[in-house]
Amino acid sequence: MHQFARNSALLAVLCFTAQTVFAHKDVEPKDRVEATTWVQEALHSFSNVRVTESFVVYQDHNQSYSIALPRIANISSMEQKRSSYPYCVFWRDYASDAPTHICWGVKGQKNSERFAAALEYLSGEARQKTQVEIDNDWAHFQVQLTALHESTTKPAMPEAAREHQVLAEYAFKEKNTDKAMLEYTEALKIFSTWPEGQFNLATLCGEAKHYQCAVLHMKEYLALAPDSSDAQAAKDSIIIWNDKLSAFRAAIAPESAAVQPGKTPR
Repeated sequence: MHQFARNSALLAVLCFTAQTVFAHKDVEPKDRVEATTWVQEALHSFSNVRVTESFVVYQDHNQSYSIALPRIANISSMEQKRSSYPYCVFWRDYASDAPTHICWGVKGQKNSERFAAALEYLSGEARQKTQVEIDNDWAHFQVQLTALHESTTKPAMPEAAREHQVLAEYAFKEKNTDKAMLEYTEALKIFSTWPEGQFNLATLCGEAKHYQCAVLHMKEYLALAPDSSDAQAAKDSIIIWNDKLSAFRAAIAPESAAVQPGKTPR
């Protein structure tokens, strides 16, 4: 959910030629360690390169960039013959309308091949981790929901959760969406049976095109307030977000191809 840096296209170089096949079709990292090494080697000309479970982060001339690994689709290698940066790797973040890319110089073919393969591996691994987190969140919510239904009194919001509520609402007023989502998330980790928090986080995630987050928290909101006046609108939002997710999954797994752990189809 967190955006650690602004996503942006890098090295304003446009690739107009057709997609090319990797020169070495067997280029594939054997594990996360090798994939991380390949990313770092490919981005050696940038500073502060970091590979986390969900992001690749790097800097260029004090400008920070990030690649949100769970949201990456349509990774492709492009080659443009008449350019000082002939080897390019493009990818698309489903939460962003514009594709992003990095290009390398004349000796960058190896960098581009390994970078594309590493992104494929790490993005597949990150999607799996995200799904586990979604499942764990839902299981935790179900425990608190059961306790709520069995309680004879409505539980009060713990003070620690209320502090995050205050920060979330202030961040929202300041139009700091990332901070607001973070604070709502922290509040709901403590007090997941807070209906307004669930609805607000779902709405913010939906507006930011973080559809898995949006679907999860709107489902939790409906479980808490099934008879609310906006229940049908909430259900409609889930339908739309799930459709967006289906389109994304179709893009990363054409023809329902089997995906090995940590890998996406070429």
